[in-house]
Amino acid sequence: MIDPITLATTAAVISAMVDVVQLGRESFQTYLKRRQADPSLPEKERALKVAFSTFSAPELRSIHERIESCRQRFIEEGSGKARRGCICSVLRDVREGNGGTIPDPEWEKSFQKLKCAA
Repeated sequence: MIDPITLATTAAVISAMVDVVQLGRESFQTYLKRRQADPSLPEKERALKVAFSTFSAPELRSIHERIESCRQRFIEEGSGKARRGCICSVLRDVREGNGGTIPDPEWEKSFQKLKCAA
């Protein structure tokens, strides 16, 4: 199983990317630092461990690696549809791999906010 803190960090990255796409007023790094400093992070770690128990360790590592790749794209590109497409691609695959639902409500909200189904 992937370390729960890695799942929580991955969730923080997703949230920060969504913040940039939706709000765009601050940098990705600013949003990420804010998400990583969230005092509810330990609670999020536990919830994600349960939520993603339907995925194997290799699947979770792959999700994490793909999110990290999107993170690098966000840093390098600065803006654009490709950034949104990257995160949506991962979220769609998570959704499909879990029988049509995303196991974490915040990831599902991100999926909806970014209009990934379209």
